[in-house]
Amino acid sequence: MAPGVNSEPQSACTLSPEPRPTTRRREARSVFEKHRAKEVAKAYQQALGEWQAQHDGLAQLLQLAESFNGLGSNEIMLKPGETVFYKVTGADLIEGQRGPGQWKGHSQGASIPVGSIHGRSVRYRVGVTRGHLVQGAPAPTAIDTGTVFITNQRVVFQGGQQTRECAFAKLIGFEHSDSEGSTSFSVSNRQEPTTIHYGAALSGSFDFRIDLALAHFRGTLGNLVSEVKQDLAQTDAARPVPPATLVT
Repeated sequence: MAPGVNSEPQSACTLSPEPRPTTRRREARSVFEKHRAKEVAKAYQQALGEWQAQHDGLAQLLQLAESFNGLGSNEIMLKPGETVFYKVTGADLIEGQRGPGQWKGHSQGASIPVGSIHGRSVRYRVGVTRGHLVQGAPAPTAIDTGTVFITNQRVVFQGGQQTRECAFAKLIGFEHSDSEGSTSFSVSNRQEPTTIHYGAALSGSFDFRIDLALAHFRGTLGNLVSEVKQDLAQTDAARPVPPATLVT
């Protein structure tokens, strides 16, 4: 063996040292922080989208309130100065229809023998029956389907069999059911309210068009415009703030 030559065999590969515990913890923390940042960014984008939709909706309502004065129509006979602010087709006229009644009562009296047939006694019952008919509970029922017109003077339902008119001059009050998508109008010349069902998808539009038409009828349009502007300003002030990881 030549002098100075190492006689020990050389290793074919070198093993990397195992990562230290502090390194593993640092890597795990980095993965967690990246995941958390993605979740925060996702939540922000969702909140921003919802805010934007509400903002754009209010902006459209404001533009409508400031510039829309209704349209003419050849589908109904309009009165002088009357214009149409909204029209809904396929709407239902709802009335409370009573269900079947039930007889509630009892009978009393005596059983009297009147003879026999083939050795069996035949008896006849005499007495009185006491009771009364209980009316079925009224249930909302669609009695007709047609078109609803909202004008600056009234609400008109025009169906195949029924017609209803709720004049603003005789309007006592109205009530919206946004979840059901219906509105009930009470007027002084009709004992029962007139209920129109148009569907929950149109609740927001129907509600605002009624408010807008009434504002034109009552001369309070300026108040309605101010209310929508205030709602829009509050919405602008509530715009979601981007998280620190998204700020450039």
